[in-house]
Amino acid sequence: MIERSTKAESPGILKAGDSPKSLAYWQGRTEEIAKIQQWLTDENTFLIGTEGIGGTGKSTLSAKIYDEIGGFPKRFWADVSNGASFSDLARKVLQEFGFPVPEQETQLVEALIRCLRTGQFLLIIDNLESVLQADRQWGSLFYGDFFNAWVESGSKSKVLVTTRERPELPKGFAWLTLKGLQLKEGVALLTELEIRGDKAKFVKLVDGHPLLLKLVADLLKEEYSQDPDLSRLVDLGLGNLPQLLTDPHVIGVHRRENVGMVLVLDASFARLSEVQKALLLNISVYRGAINSAAALAVLPGSSAAEIEQELRNLVKRSLLVEKLNGKRWFEFQPVVLEYVRYKAGDQTEAHQRAIDYYRSIAKQPPWNTKDDVKEYLEIFDHFYQLEDYNSAFDSIWVCHEFLSLRGYYADKVELYGQLVSKWAELEARENWNYRASLISLGNAYNDLGQYQRAIEFHQQSLEISREIGDRSGEGISLGSLGNAYLSLGEYQRAINFHQQSLEISREIGDRRGEGNSLGNLGNAYNSLGQYQRAIDFHQQSLDIKGKIGDRRGEGNSLGNLGNAYNS
Repeated sequence: MIERSTKAESPGILKAGDSPKSLAYWQGRTEEIAKIQQWLTDENTFLIGTEGIGGTGKSTLSAKIYDEIGGFPKRFWADVSNGASFSDLARKVLQEFGFPVPEQETQLVEALIRCLRTGQFLLIIDNLESVLQADRQWGSLFYGDFFNAWVESGSKSKVLVTTRERPELPKGFAWLTLKGLQLKEGVALLTELEIRGDKAKFVKLVDGHPLLLKLVADLLKEEYSQDPDLSRLVDLGLGNLPQLLTDPHVIGVHRRENVGMVLVLDASFARLSEVQKALLLNISVYRGAINSAAALAVLPGSSAAEIEQELRNLVKRSLLVEKLNGKRWFEFQPVVLEYVRYKAGDQTEAHQRAIDYYRSIAKQPPWNTKDDVKEYLEIFDHFYQLEDYNSAFDSIWVCHEFLSLRGYYADKVELYGQLVSKWAELEARENWNYRASLISLGNAYNDLGQYQRAIEFHQQSLEISREIGDRSGEGISLGSLGNAYLSLGEYQRAINFHQQSLEISREIGDRRGEGNSLGNLGNAYNSLGQYQRAIDFHQQSLDIKGKIGDRRGEGNSLGNLGNAYNS
């Protein structure tokens, strides 16, 4: 489990701004820095990647570059470890660099490339593996489009990524495979951490793995503050570490470092108090950084002051990382997070407490930015982990309209796509939420201009609705198909679908659906150039919307009438 990358199951909030990594106890890496610096000054290299297993210091090395390398007046750090969408990334970079943000999500790739080509910017994207699928293909829209277009663009700006696994990317990408510290660098690190004993032998044993060295040092200092000597590892149950790490079964690519990591984490975990163990296990259900209030929510019965103190004690053992940003925030190293989640086993109760916590702090409408609905995205993720897909659907349906109106179509594709995939496996054809997710997924693809994919999902929804006799769902699916074909320019086919949808709405007495179908027919006839007929349909739609008190629909009908008279 510790060898696989952490994959974000659903889109999260981007962590962005300046480099968040501490450079305390920095040692060496002169060769690696020189290599990256060479690429940063190479006119033909635009994309630089640092790859390596968890804990080798990819992010810290990038932080060193970010903080100390000159020649880039503007720079931006983006951590996508929560599965942040490319759209969030592009919007934040454009805002930070003072460029206009396009309204259409599909224009963000072009806008970001145009922005980067105008100056000498440094963009670092950390933890790229989180937006990859198991087959190294992109699990999040637009990232691949951006990288493919960027290597062809040519610019003085540079994009640097860190990842545990290399994605399928074009030529023009310069890769640095990061391994452990050199022997003298590892010894210097242990010396600065005030560790005694045969340091060279130990560094060689663990291949200079930085996180492993730090975990061992912090464990010794916490347990034997007066004499933190490597010989004390015997007393911590790690006396057989050299024997295990030289066993033929564990020698191989990454195997030694990961076996060593598990053994040291086991020893560290065993020395924790019961409160610290419970705290670590329970907060592992969260994604990203948390504060003491979030920690307290999943471990009731303690005081906020006690929880904060224990969180800081876990930082001393390198089991958590602390950040100061107005408040104290705590988060896991990705490798440690995977280990703790493995130890935790069934986390149903902790997930439910996290859900209750996010519900208690969730912001009520009106919302202005995606950050305003972040609690609902977290609630979705917790229900999804619990395999309670209906509740996950309900949590995202709350902000469904907001995400549409603000243009977060890629997020909707990922959210509804996950639900559709699970319900398809479960063959949940009777579940209305499944059909609603198919329609929502199709509409999101339509908004992104991927009309053929939209048609595929609307067709699935239509077939299921007809099979189970859901006339309302059938009408909605027909209308959605009509809109997709209208976008494709197949106006007569669109009219046929909208006409069928209208007949069903009238048959079942669905006045709102009837008004929608009339408006859709008006749009189709307007596209055909039959403006008077379009006006007739929009007027009928307006009358119905007014009678049923649908103010948004009334506004849409008035706007459509304006378009027809303009034509």
